[in-house]
Amino acid sequence: MKRIGIVGNGIAAITAIREIRKIGNDIAIDVFTDEKYPYYPRPKLIDIVSGSISESDIIQFDLKWYNENNVNLHLSEPVTEIIPDSKTILTASDTYFNYHKILLANGSHPFVPPIHGVEKKRVHVLRTLDDAISVRADVKGAGREIIVGGGILGIELAAAMKELGGSPIVISNIHQLLPAQLDAGASDFLIHRLEDMGISIYLGFMCREISGADQATGVVSTTGDKIKGDNVVIATGVRPNTSLASESGIKVNLGVIVDQYMQTSVRDIYAAGDCTEWNGVCWGIIPVALETARCAAKNIVDHGSAHYAGTTPSNTLKVAGIELTSIGLFNVRSPEYRSIVSANDDSGTYFKAVLKDDVFVGGIALGDRKVAMNMRRAIANKTIISDPNRELFEQ
Repeated sequence: MKRIGIVGNGIAAITAIREIRKIGNDIAIDVFTDEKYPYYPRPKLIDIVSGSISESDIIQFDLKWYNENNVNLHLSEPVTEIIPDSKTILTASDTYFNYHKILLANGSHPFVPPIHGVEKKRVHVLRTLDDAISVRADVKGAGREIIVGGGILGIELAAAMKELGGSPIVISNIHQLLPAQLDAGASDFLIHRLEDMGISIYLGFMCREISGADQATGVVSTTGDKIKGDNVVIATGVRPNTSLASESGIKVNLGVIVDQYMQTSVRDIYAAGDCTEWNGVCWGIIPVALETARCAAKNIVDHGSAHYAGTTPSNTLKVAGIELTSIGLFNVRSPEYRSIVSANDDSGTYFKAVLKDDVFVGGIALGDRKVAMNMRRAIANKTIISDPNRELFEQ
């Protein structure tokens, strides 16, 4: 019987397992994770912070699911080394496992900028269930919470802390929120919505230091500006986990380098999800994790049976209770692209369509799910749009 070793237990690993099991049950699968919990979706960590779900509720696939899918789950057993020549995995328990194929699906880690004082008490990151439990325990529904980072996680954290009765403050070193999902106009629109909810926003604040003796009491900018706070959460993005691959002789750059089959530089060792780099790009978004994992799984079973040709960037989120979709090319400035924007303060909506030769190539839908669905159909079908207000934006 063939054996497959999977490093990591996130969405890419789960997707690969399900794809392999669609093909057949005659392949043994081992999954190794440094966490003590079975699979849970990371976007739900915000709900742990807000208290809307419990620690048991967040587990999407319990041990029974792994057993039913004939998967050996190794909890709290991180992989410390891969020996490519023998296709061997060495774990932290000094145990060796041999495989026909190996899949790296070990995701990413929080990026923490060089801020003085990040080691102090009441300073957090949010990447794991234990992180979420720790953040919630410190917040306890009171005080001023400072979130360093104006991306999706930072905004969602602020909304969760507001629900707990806190006074969240979001600081960003640039002059825009959600730079990967919004243009400047949509960012301004969202800022007003968040401020109306009681969330404070400080843009252009480059955090230099976390103040306080052994416990955080606020932050200090590079220009000396100070903001007082009781807790600090660093939410400045993630970086691919590459050290295991690099130390095992597998080629890495920003991420683990993969080809069109999701195979790494070493034969029979594949990678999928946030840890990967394909064609010089590290996406770090769920649609890419799903597509790369399906491709890797098919090629693990039958190499050459699937090709990855890239993913159209798409994010559909509920940011602080506000529906947000951005898709394709939504922030281009070249003259061959034409942008049409419709913003309505009364309805709380902001729409943007980007056209090239009248073909819809990307856009933003803030505050309306129906318009987002129109945009997804339009980009999938490469629809020619003559009047975006009528053909896309009508609600």
